[in-house]
Amino acid sequence: MDNRVIKDIRYFETKPEDYHGKFDGIIGNIYQNSPDTKYIGQRIARKLNEFGFISGEFNHVYINLSPKIKDNEINVSNVFLDKRIKSFDYGITISEFNNLTEHEKDTKIKEITFKVLNWIYKSDNLKTQLISDVQNLMDKYNRSLTIKYKTKETNLYRIDLNFQIRPNNDTSKLITEFTNKKENNTQQEILDILDYEDLYSLIDKVTLKDGLVVFQPKKNYHAELVAGKYKKPPLKIDFKNIAENK
Repeated sequence: MDNRVIKDIRYFETKPEDYHGKFDGIIGNIYQNSPDTKYIGQRIARKLNEFGFISGEFNHVYINLSPKIKDNEINVSNVFLDKRIKSFDYGITISEFNNLTEHEKDTKIKEITFKVLNWIYKSDNLKTQLISDVQNLMDKYNRSLTIKYKTKETNLYRIDLNFQIRPNNDTSKLITEFTNKKENNTQQEILDILDYEDLYSLIDKVTLKDGLVVFQPKKNYHAELVAGKYKKPPLKIDFKNIAENK
């Protein structure tokens, strides 16, 4: 299967020859990343996913920061985990990265991510254009980047579900917009969610019932576990003066 839509971008690091001690390969042992590092990859991947970006046989991109290759050099990693995962090495000295401020580290991680993506798909103009579009959106909105999840539309109303990944360092946000087409107005409600991935279990279907926007969760064991993380899972939103499609 070579038409998978990208799902995830994660960051790792290559172990230096003189390193001693526990090493799990996840960024943070030698390259001192910021608290937002992993969410940068999530935002970029999920926005590309929204645009239907076909990544190929793999849909998970792993980027290894490496002190073993030249600065800014990009190689396909010889580490193989699964055909759905493709790893790439990116050369950067440890001191150069660690001497940056947290804001500068976030900027550098974004820069590295888009360099790697453009390198992977350099022969495909359509893909590099999509990458450029997402890069422009990241530059504009940064942590407040909004990503589409679901839309339900009838002749009378439209319900849009969007999300933001950790815009304020704490929780992610579910942004629900209800548009009354007859009155031509839109109401918005923002709810906190612990993790954006929870949405895929908490909200499988969206319905309008008795003046309420109702979220129907998936019916499986994993969805029950996700709902258990919340004292009060998001199940419905009461918007004023909404029109039902009767």
